[in-house]
Amino acid sequence: MQDPFIERLRHLYETSRAELYMYALSITKHPQRAEDAVHTAFQSLLRTRRKPDDLRPYVFRSVRNAALDQLKANGREHPLPEIFERAGAPDPTLPALIEDLLQHLSPDHREAVVLKTYSGLTLREIAETRGVSINTAASWYRRGLDHLRKLMEEVPNGPH
Repeated sequence: MQDPFIERLRHLYETSRAELYMYALSITKHPQRAEDAVHTAFQSLLRTRRKPDDLRPYVFRSVRNAALDQLKANGREHPLPEIFERAGAPDPTLPALIEDLLQHLSPDHREAVVLKTYSGLTLREIAETRGVSINTAASWYRRGLDHLRKLMEEVPNGPH
């Protein structure tokens, strides 16, 4: 009989791999490193003895940690300009302009916006993923959106 934790993990991978890859890609800016981060996180999760009740934010946090490890090991060279288009998601909904503007946000704000709008995490799940209070996660998300709005207003022929 298959371990229920492994089944939950398999199901989460199958249903969320595009979002997990996208999240890792938004951190590493490099397709191979993002893919490596997702795989490293799942390998680690398969070996863990800790079986969290709320698996989704725990997995996103593991992918985040693996992506940050990729940055430390490989540096930040080779930025990827079209991260959302290359994410392999079924229907990328963020236009290239928003993608470019996201790069102007702080890492905390960018992660909160990506996790909420693209990956569909709740503010509580974002807080758990990042290890912060829900108020901090909400603040990062709100400030990130506010910053994006201001940037959009500065775009020539953009919305006013």
